[in-house]
Amino acid sequence: MSAREARAHFSDLLGLVYYTKEPVIIEKKGRPFAVVISPEDYERLQKEREEAFALIDQIRERNADQAPEAVEADVTAVVEAVRQERYEKRKQAGKERH
Repeated sequence: MSAREARAHFSDLLGLVYYTKEPVIIEKKGRPFAVVISPEDYERLQKEREEAFALIDQIRERNADQAPEAVEADVTAVVEAVRQERYEKRKQAGKERH
């Protein structure tokens, strides 16, 4: 929805987001400018953000006595393992479809 349409139909925009629970992207000059989301989506995003930061704090505490290079190496290894696992799953799913 363009910023002009959003401004002209603001009440309708709010109702649309509230009742459908679907986000609406507001564009300005054809580019995404803002997103209007439901209060439930906002609360969920805030909760996820808080949980993510709490997890980061826990990881920092557990690794406080470790050298940053060692932590980075461990994280890199885990990320690569997860990527490989996802790759294998996609590869297997592709074989099953054929």
